[in-house]
Amino acid sequence: MRRSTREILGNLIPQALSLSIAVGIWQGLVYFEVYRFGYVPSVPQVVAAAVDYIPSSRFLHDAWSSTYRVLTAWLLALALGVPLGLMIGWKLTVRDVVFPSIELLRPIPPIAWIPAAIVFFPHVEASVIFICFIGAFFPIVLNTATGARQIEETYFRAARCCGASERLIFRQVVLRGAMPYIVIGAAVGMGVCWMAVVAAEMIAGERGLGYMIWEAYSLAQYPLIIVGMFVIGALGAAMSRLIRGLGRSLVPWQRN
Repeated sequence: MRRSTREILGNLIPQALSLSIAVGIWQGLVYFEVYRFGYVPSVPQVVAAAVDYIPSSRFLHDAWSSTYRVLTAWLLALALGVPLGLMIGWKLTVRDVVFPSIELLRPIPPIAWIPAAIVFFPHVEASVIFICFIGAFFPIVLNTATGARQIEETYFRAARCCGASERLIFRQVVLRGAMPYIVIGAAVGMGVCWMAVVAAEMIAGERGLGYMIWEAYSLAQYPLIIVGMFVIGALGAAMSRLIRGLGRSLVPWQRN
């Protein structure tokens, strides 16, 4: 059922009010030079930098480069992480063999993989995508495995009593039962992907929003740094919203 206009406005108004309050606090702290906020760019300075940067072709190039890297890495992590997570959660043998290695590698932050990525991948593009892939892969695998493990044994018994094959059980019981957790892992992985791409582009990238932020810092263009941060936040929030919307269509029984 579609939401009414009143419900949509009821959600948008508090959100807009919250953002306005946050911007007002930011401007007040800068204006009165509270602590070290006197060194932070003011709202008018950031707006002026955004007016110069966002309409430019440089912005489109940077935004597309970062978005392409994030989406490519996220889709690869989804394609590999979901089946692996389902097998870890479903089959005890796979869990015993694979899960210890995942637990060993999981705490390593994506930025620590940058030297290895530069060594193993001759092209900058591949190394940045690999770092983003690492950031998204582990949340997707772990959430998917958790979702598969929490499925009650009753469903498996009922499926076997009805003569379902292992393939059918995997598709109708394991995959569908773990779908809410897969959606959560996909959303978390997307957020980590954006964090990883900024760090990777600052160190190993040649273009993108992260590289732009680092270049702006080197040139002391501090308002442009804030613009880049807001653009990354907006793109990440929009993609997370799309994932949540897709998740509602995949798990309609949990829509409420």
